[in-house]
Amino acid sequence: MKQLLFLVKKRQQLKNYFFLKSACSFYFGLICGNLFGTFLNFLRNEIVWDGTVLIILILFFDFINFLVYKKKFQELYLTVVKNYQIGILIGLFIDAFKVGS
Repeated sequence: MKQLLFLVKKRQQLKNYFFLKSACSFYFGLICGNLFGTFLNFLRNEIVWDGTVLIILILFFDFINFLVYKKKFQELYLTVVKNYQIGILIGLFIDAFKVGS
């Protein structure tokens, strides 16, 4: 009985740790996605078209998706990277609504 309670506690701690890492990475990605519009002004001096920056970003995310889904197992760092990516994309989506496009 004690061993069962220990396993249940250990599993609950692991779930809390996993949730904390996932939530923090998602919110950090959301903040980075919202700040992207601010840094885009600096990139406009170097790159002619804003779409180029977004295409490079989307291709990078597709490469990350390829690496994540190529694996047969799900690890914590892959979930953190995926949640960070989702946060950035949602941040870009919200930023697009803010500018009205």
